[in-house]
Amino acid sequence: MARLTDIIHEIHRRSLWQVVGIYLVVSWIALQVVDVLQQNFGLPEWFPAFALGLLVLGLPIVVATAFVQEGLGARPRAEAEAGSAGRPVERAATAEGSGGLLTWRNALFGGGAALALWGAIAAGWMLFGNAGNVVEDGEATRVAAVAGPSEDLRSIAVLPFATRSEQQADEYFSEGMHDDLLTQLSKIDSLTVISRTSVMQYAATTKTISEIADELGVATVLEGGIQRAGERVRVNVQLIEAASDRHLWAETYDEELSAANIFAIQSDLATKIASALSATLTPEVAQRLETVPTESMEAYELYTRARYAWETRGAFGQDLEEVEALFETALAADSSYALSWLGLANTVLSAWNWGQMGPEIAHPRAREALERALELDPALAEAYATEARLLSFERRLDEAEDAVLTGLELNPGSAAIHARYAQILEALGRYDEAVSQSRRAIELDPLSVNYRNLLADRLFYSRDFPASIAESRKVLEMEPDDWYAWYNLGWAAATGGDPGEAVGAFRESLRSAGDNAASVKLGLAYAFARAGNRDSTVVYLSDANRASYDTAVALFELGDTDEAFSALEEAFETDAAQLQRLGRDPSADNLRADPRYAELAARFAPPN
Repeated sequence: MARLTDIIHEIHRRSLWQVVGIYLVVSWIALQVVDVLQQNFGLPEWFPAFALGLLVLGLPIVVATAFVQEGLGARPRAEAEAGSAGRPVERAATAEGSGGLLTWRNALFGGGAALALWGAIAAGWMLFGNAGNVVEDGEATRVAAVAGPSEDLRSIAVLPFATRSEQQADEYFSEGMHDDLLTQLSKIDSLTVISRTSVMQYAATTKTISEIADELGVATVLEGGIQRAGERVRVNVQLIEAASDRHLWAETYDEELSAANIFAIQSDLATKIASALSATLTPEVAQRLETVPTESMEAYELYTRARYAWETRGAFGQDLEEVEALFETALAADSSYALSWLGLANTVLSAWNWGQMGPEIAHPRAREALERALELDPALAEAYATEARLLSFERRLDEAEDAVLTGLELNPGSAAIHARYAQILEALGRYDEAVSQSRRAIELDPLSVNYRNLLADRLFYSRDFPASIAESRKVLEMEPDDWYAWYNLGWAAATGGDPGEAVGAFRESLRSAGDNAASVKLGLAYAFARAGNRDSTVVYLSDANRASYDTAVALFELGDTDEAFSALEEAFETDAAQLQRLGRDPSADNLRADPRYAELAARFAPPN
């Protein structure tokens, strides 16, 4: 007992508690700084643990030093004691050196060295270790969705062709050639071909072939360039095995500029790439690769310009009249060009979808253009995907599924057709299959924000709210200001039981929603209703469109059931097609449980 008392007395005399307390406070502050650096500078998850390990290692060294040096005030106390005892101060001062290596000077030097080591490793990681995760140097800044390397040589990414000219017309031409080659390759069932949306992000990239392959999950990469000079076109390409950087095959084409030669080059490229990768090329596919869509070079160039306008603007509801006019111009040059008819059909459907053209005008025009495209080219896979979309608008879902399956048979590697099939399966209530098709679309187009948002939608309707939220967060890693990802996250969180997170997500969505702000405000109203906040719900419903079932759902969650069904009836009278979505929407579960819903749905259901 006396021994323990002596030890405690010695600990107090040497101020060890004070030393340990100061060390723990300083360590806590250091770990907070490390956490901030890790979150904001892309440092790996193990860096905070590494810093903690250094601090834990330093604790016994500091305690031992404090014991030998009698706490933080060893020198002053030693000098005071020496003076009071009549001993020479110089001799007492040498007590600081009595610990050998265990001196405060050495302890501070060691701490500084540990801090320098951590800083050097952190700086090295920020400069070199994280370079593959963020696209920089003129590329669109986004976090890459790293898929990991593939060992199957039949998985391929075709990088955008370099245009050996500054003419904008040549840029359209190069992109058209690139898009056509992707379409040709995706017809080959045994190949996995990354879609255009993902590979276009590597235009003018500074990344290595192996880095690109890792991010896209492929084993081979095709790169090349196109040059037009007068009446001739020169195309050079090379096929590279990413893991070894080995050239598997290369080719240069130097031909007279004509539609026939352009399509012959594309066909030859697809055939030789398939051969180099030992991919199976069936006679049916080989015959489709040989198809010459048009003999008119003018029509081809006008079409590539129209398609560029469609992909960059028209598909997003922008400049649709201009896009439509461009396809009409291409058809004036060659009315037998099936792809131009298909482009026109898609443009009209987009105008209908974006509310810029009424169904009474859009429906017959889209149907006529689509039927003309299929009449001219019955093997045009993309036309069947458009037919499935049109049939879905007509609520002929079984026929839509047949159409999309025909499209997949003709072009099994099309991410767009797999995504269309997912939407049809969801409408049919086959949610697991819908999720599977959405995931396949992402495998073929891993950097597509649109397809990942659609997967979050599918997961929401399959009632896997945590997975839907997780997928939306992946989108937000790629595009932090994507309003639809925040919107999806809000609905999944609100319906899944976390209205607080939902309110935050909807508010983030509202910042960049633009013309979609009204829809986001309805999401906020629903989230506040789920949280039991009547005042905020009423605020966001005050200027809402009553002819929307989202309004009815929010009112029902608020407890205003009579007003909810009044709004729902008004919504169905305005657009009965809303009934189809309401019938499967998880956010409307409570409303559908009310007996009045079945009666109202029966009144507005389409006849068999």
